[in-house]
Amino acid sequence: MPILATVKTDPSDDGSDAESYRVGMNCRNGIRRAGRVVKDYGDRSMGETGISAEPVSECREERCMERTGKIRRAGWLMTLVAAASCGCQTVRTPEEKIANSNIPTEFKKVAMPDYVVEPPDLVLVEVLEALPGRPISGERLVRPDGKITLGFYGEVFVAGLTIPEVKEKIVLHLRKYLTDSVLGLYEEDLDTGKILNKIDPKDSDRVFVDVTAYNSKNYYVLGDVAAPGKLPVTGNETVLDALQYAGGLLPTAAPQNIRLVRPAPPGACCEQLLPVNLAAITSGGDPTTNYQLMPGDRVVVYRDPIVRGTIFLDRLVAPFQSVLQSILQTSFTIRAIDFARMGSAGIGGTGTTTRTQPTLLSQPGAR
Repeated sequence: MPILATVKTDPSDDGSDAESYRVGMNCRNGIRRAGRVVKDYGDRSMGETGISAEPVSECREERCMERTGKIRRAGWLMTLVAAASCGCQTVRTPEEKIANSNIPTEFKKVAMPDYVVEPPDLVLVEVLEALPGRPISGERLVRPDGKITLGFYGEVFVAGLTIPEVKEKIVLHLRKYLTDSVLGLYEEDLDTGKILNKIDPKDSDRVFVDVTAYNSKNYYVLGDVAAPGKLPVTGNETVLDALQYAGGLLPTAAPQNIRLVRPAPPGACCEQLLPVNLAAITSGGDPTTNYQLMPGDRVVVYRDPIVRGTIFLDRLVAPFQSVLQSILQTSFTIRAIDFARMGSAGIGGTGTTTRTQPTLLSQPGAR
């Protein structure tokens, strides 16, 4: 005969509370035999007593459903937190898609666009024929305000311009001091002296402008490397070159966790987060993830998780170690002072120390 449990219900109740209570009682009592409801739910709603036996399988099913619901809610919460923390401004490019993409790599390098002069580049400016005693020749540093100085001839703003644009601006600026003939802005007939045609300032053969030090375009190597920092871009560096220039990986680095973070250029959607498979590059000779570096790239070498955990525990325990060490030092000092006081009282104190001889009965073998 199945084990039954009686439940009294309220006449105004629809039976759901009685059902929940009965299921809970059956679960707690450990009913393991299948039963059936011997009273209809309609009778319970009229105030009568319902008697039922619920199998343990139903209890387990409800427990499982409840746990599943909690897990799903927790999963959605974690997903929302991750989405909020990561945002939607980073694109993680899978490694399998990189081989078929147009991302510049070791054997698919691209030419850089026209170089834009910015501080603190060094610009070479030479004019073949200037004023007597006022030559224009030598390197000019692009100052933080974006200008270069030409000495007697004043200053020229060159930041944000390409080399041909810098040359044109310098030539037009020098027209205040030099003639067009000296600046090579026209071509004339040597016999008649007539002007044959005008020459664009960018094409003048009397003024030369070039960049001698590319200091404003850099990439960065960060993380667990021997010499992190920024390095100048020459247009030919790859990820492997950057790691070698930075002195290689430290023993605390995670070689399987290296990323190339490429910021988004003006007007683009979002930046890129490109994985670097260092083992495939060095051991397998696979150039798929040996990317060509662009100005502003960040090569990040992450730390090994075990090392990070150890450092975190050390930082967590350090305050307690300091407190414990202070307590031990204080205790040792107090004991040393007490011992010194006891020694001074026994040796040079005014009091006399007495020593009582043991009685006969206290000696071994005394009767």
